[in-house]
Amino acid sequence: MLIINWIGKRVVGGLGSADTLIVVGMGSAVGDSMFYPSIPLTVALLVITLIGGLQKLYVHLSIKSESVRKKTHPKVMKLVESGALLYDNFSDDQIDKFEVYMLLREAGIKYLSEVEHAYYEQSGNLSIYKYENPKLEHSILPEDLPNHEKFPHNKF
Repeated sequence: MLIINWIGKRVVGGLGSADTLIVVGMGSAVGDSMFYPSIPLTVALLVITLIGGLQKLYVHLSIKSESVRKKTHPKVMKLVESGALLYDNFSDDQIDKFEVYMLLREAGIKYLSEVEHAYYEQSGNLSIYKYENPKLEHSILPEDLPNHEKFPHNKF
């Protein structure tokens, strides 16, 4: 617990992929020493301390260095403007239009035309700014999408 407090407190829902890997690595180090009697607990504590130190270094470098921050933190992407998807801003490895539709529906949006601006944040969430009096066009509900736009289902 001391090492977790030393690394920094975060809400579980706010853990990024790097943080999740840190937790898994720490769990593996402790688990190995418990499962294999030949591995002393001091080795596990040393590994956990090393992982914690590397995490602190990573956070410090991310705060202090603009170039490190640009390489390790994804940029905010504007994905919707004036009720239309901005396909040029989509990144193949981060998000596609089906995920955008899903995130919009989860926020209670039924029509793409309701959205003035939507930004894909570093956290993986979508920040949505709606029109006050939107025209209700371009439904994003699955049953209203044309067949060629529906997400393909795998049949087993």
